[in-house]
Amino acid sequence: MKKILALLLIMALLVAPLAACGGGGGGGSSDATEGGTIRIICPFGVGGTADAIARRFGAVAGELFPEFTFIVDNMTGGDGFLGASYFSELPTDTTDLLLFGYGVAYRHDIGLAYGTEVVDFDRHEIQPVAVIDDRTWIVYANIGTTVEDILELGREGTVRMSGGNPLSDPHLAFGSLLAAEGGDVIVVPYDGGALQRQALINDEVDVFIGTTQAGMEEVEAGIIVPILAISEHAFSGFVTPDGPITVPSVAGADRHEALSQDHTESVLPAGGFIAVRRGASDEWVELWIEVVRAVWADPEFYEWMEEIMLNNFQLYGAEAEAYLEEAATRAMNAFRALGG
Repeated sequence: MKKILALLLIMALLVAPLAACGGGGGGGSSDATEGGTIRIICPFGVGGTADAIARRFGAVAGELFPEFTFIVDNMTGGDGFLGASYFSELPTDTTDLLLFGYGVAYRHDIGLAYGTEVVDFDRHEIQPVAVIDDRTWIVYANIGTTVEDILELGREGTVRMSGGNPLSDPHLAFGSLLAAEGGDVIVVPYDGGALQRQALINDEVDVFIGTTQAGMEEVEAGIIVPILAISEHAFSGFVTPDGPITVPSVAGADRHEALSQDHTESVLPAGGFIAVRRGASDEWVELWIEVVRAVWADPEFYEWMEEIMLNNFQLYGAEAEAYLEEAATRAMNAFRALGG
């Protein structure tokens, strides 16, 4: 009988801490804000821009807040949908974070409104707390190809592009621009930025729409050339074998002269947020706003972001959420411009 009682006592002691964790890591509790292991779910593959940002964020945040240990979990599939779907179903007190991309939100809303793809989660169960990734999409072409060449190709036939999947944010941005110029574009899907870039080099596509980081080494080597920045401002920072260049924009005073009109509506926010589960405690939300602010203020992060030519753009809390909703509305308009 004593052995049975002892066994029951041991089992009770083992079960108690598990119950206290609530199964989701306890993000809503005061204990969780004091330290522990934080898993950053990155819905994109190892080696890409999102993965690099998640890992740099975790490394810098771990130095600034040593009470936390950060790990990155690359949960790929569905061009970001798998990770977002998984995260949206976690308990509201989870200690996991999500690197939540604009493009996932765009496709979520378009899919629900127009049935373009199966959407099996509610993005509003995901709460963005701070911008951590702001990028400028660059239109890359092979050496000798001009913007005029691409516009003519689109008007007379179809431009083949790599960069994301159909209705990804690069497709919405570039596709709506080309549609407004009287042209057409088709997305040739490849798995990851490296293969997307290589498709251009191999002449399998006419343009590659990618981040600054994705093409900077090949530009410097003289393999490909950036011909347009999908931005309201010219983009400086690329170095070719002949020296630094400035890439004209699609809108504003720096708009490329071959474009017939201002394409401000095609400039969609790109990048993403550090996000928590909707319903997390106010203390948990405020903690991650504090952490992201501190990370952005650290040269180890912002100087690295400058090196890979990503933008230092910061929004927090309600402002970050409002910005996402505004961006999603613009993406819906870009989809309609594509003929959706």
